[in-house]
Amino acid sequence: MATLRTDPLRNFKFRVSIAPNDTADSSNLNSLAEHLDALGFAQMSGIAVTNEVIPYREGGMNTHPHKMVGQSDFAPVSLARGVFASQEQLYLWQQFIHSWQGGVQTITAGAKGSLGNGVDTTDGTDYRCTVSVHVYDHPVTNSSYKYDVDPSVDSNPSLPKRLTVKLYNAWPGSFSISDLNAGDNGILIQQLQLHHEGFTMDWNPNTDT
Repeated sequence: MATLRTDPLRNFKFRVSIAPNDTADSSNLNSLAEHLDALGFAQMSGIAVTNEVIPYREGGMNTHPHKMVGQSDFAPVSLARGVFASQEQLYLWQQFIHSWQGGVQTITAGAKGSLGNGVDTTDGTDYRCTVSVHVYDHPVTNSSYKYDVDPSVDSNPSLPKRLTVKLYNAWPGSFSISDLNAGDNGILIQQLQLHHEGFTMDWNPNTDT
């Protein structure tokens, strides 16, 4: 018989994986921003949805309007990580949006950015990604648990994932790095804000006993 867990999940043991939607072309985002799916992040925030309301007034019912559900609006999600000299993937993702095929600007030879809606998503122009966030159990007492594996492997029962969130059709809304200060003693942080078209949540993807 399954028992009810009384400890909530910790908010610090998580892993983010960013996978370009188009992986078929040699000049796409996956090729330009190599290892985009293998970055580590220190912070993630903004997973939220708001359901809009449509008020409707009806004659004979003057005390209150009917309230019907409208569109759902998904808030931007923010990611933060340190700035590493050899890891420019987030910046290149932001740049890729405005690298037009045969147009005014390019990032690297053969790099192509979005041509807008209605184009073939396998021609190297798709700037959107699927972002997967895995929240792991803590503390871990089973020695068979493994963390040094591909986070996209959902079928491995040894992974103690307790919550999985997937953001669909995500793309950079803004990119920034923290201020430079010769009198400070900190590290550079880069922040990326993502717009997306919805998320799903898989609660307790590993069987809980």
